[in-house]
Amino acid sequence: MKNVVFFILVASVLLSGCSQKKEIQQIEQWGVFNIELTGPSDGNPYMDVELSAGFTNGNDKVTVPGFYDGNGIYRIRFSPAVQGKWSYQTTSNSPELSKQKGSFECVAPAGNNHGPVKTVNTFYLQYADGTPFYSVGTTAYQWTSVKQTIQEKTLQTLAEAPFNKIRMCVFPKSYIYGNETEPWVYPFIRVGETNDFTQLNFEFFQNFDKRISQLCEMGIQADVILFHPYDKWGYCQMGNEMNYKYVRYMIARLSAYRNVWWSLANEWDIPEIKESIDWEGIGTLLQQEDPHQRLRGIHNWYDTEDHFFDHTRPWITHVSAQTARFWHAPKWRNQYQKPLMFDEMRYEGDVPSGWGNLKAEEMASYFWMAGLSGGYGTHGDTFKNDSDEGNEVRWWGKGGTLMGQSPDRIQFFRNIMEQAPVHEMTPQLIDNGNPEDINSNIYLFSKEGEYILAYTAKAGQTIELNLPENKEFSMDVFDTWNMKTIEQKTVSPGDFKFVTEIPYTAIRLVRK
Repeated sequence: MKNVVFFILVASVLLSGCSQKKEIQQIEQWGVFNIELTGPSDGNPYMDVELSAGFTNGNDKVTVPGFYDGNGIYRIRFSPAVQGKWSYQTTSNSPELSKQKGSFECVAPAGNNHGPVKTVNTFYLQYADGTPFYSVGTTAYQWTSVKQTIQEKTLQTLAEAPFNKIRMCVFPKSYIYGNETEPWVYPFIRVGETNDFTQLNFEFFQNFDKRISQLCEMGIQADVILFHPYDKWGYCQMGNEMNYKYVRYMIARLSAYRNVWWSLANEWDIPEIKESIDWEGIGTLLQQEDPHQRLRGIHNWYDTEDHFFDHTRPWITHVSAQTARFWHAPKWRNQYQKPLMFDEMRYEGDVPSGWGNLKAEEMASYFWMAGLSGGYGTHGDTFKNDSDEGNEVRWWGKGGTLMGQSPDRIQFFRNIMEQAPVHEMTPQLIDNGNPEDINSNIYLFSKEGEYILAYTAKAGQTIELNLPENKEFSMDVFDTWNMKTIEQKTVSPGDFKFVTEIPYTAIRLVRK
């Protein structure tokens, strides 16, 4: 009997030990796996300590850089693109950080995790799992550099807005219309008016991480602008060595977030930074050293093609253009063979500058023109908003709240485009002899013989098509400003003619 009791006790201990065995950590595919290590804090770890980890899953091998996060804490962030068991080992010039080993299990994604956005069919975008993605962007340049209450208000606004991409700077911005204020905290240690570019202010970058992560949870792509010229602090004049150091640091901190895009610059061709930053070198660095290969673009100032960067460069994944020259879209698509983002096609608002005083009707209309040109549009709002009593805050600069009337109309546009087989469609422009009169143009976007979208901003325009034989088409006519369907009927194959009676009319024809 004693032997039986002893056996039961031993078995109980062994079973208990099994049940308490630490289970391997699980991370969703395209999620973020974090390694946190404690290491040296003396000297200047940002400049002196090198850290990376090699991740292995069968034949898949990825080397990921790490970064210093202050107070002796080092981090490595990895986003696995392949399911299964991953193991890792760290490498560092600091013995404390080197040869650290571990593993985790990459499991199927859940919820709204569809992976990062990728290019599909040359000109379009979709999530890594094949789910369609139709980009509807906005701009709030320095929303992460302003006080925390405005940052929180910006997130609340985005939660109710139609936008799934936001253009945002890393560095604070100094400009007119309320952008003269100092940032809530500086990116680098600053004594008086002097920056020490070798000393990071980790609080600034930790907050930036948090905001990127929150956008990710909301399903919003973060188009992260690394450099810009509106800078009284000197961040665009760091010099090549520190530019490269900073960009490598941003890769290590942010690349694992699946919603990150890289924009080398807002308005790269402004003389102040055009020649002072090695754009080709920075772009090549991102292409060669970003382990997650996030999308990469660069944005122009002057609204003419001769100020575009050469978008055929292999490190550029998509065209980012400040322009409303929609009639050039077919040429640019053919020339660059990449998705076309109309990343700044002027803003709805009331500032004196011509770039920032579109009427709401125009802002909403530009989305239709951009979209049916085979590109993707980006919104902006320059009205003074109510997010910080007594201070001037405008969405395009600092975020906060949206005051314009275009967002609801942009949501209507997005709904229509997300119902269309966009990846299989081709644009066509009918310009009536004067393509620069964008409001008189007729914009066609179609999947041959199956699906047609047409748009024109003016009343009295004649849309003529030849519909394929043998099948009828269902027709919907949309009043895009009032966001309603004003006519529905079946139309016969052959010659089709429609005369718009109101401005901002769109037509959808779908083969039955």
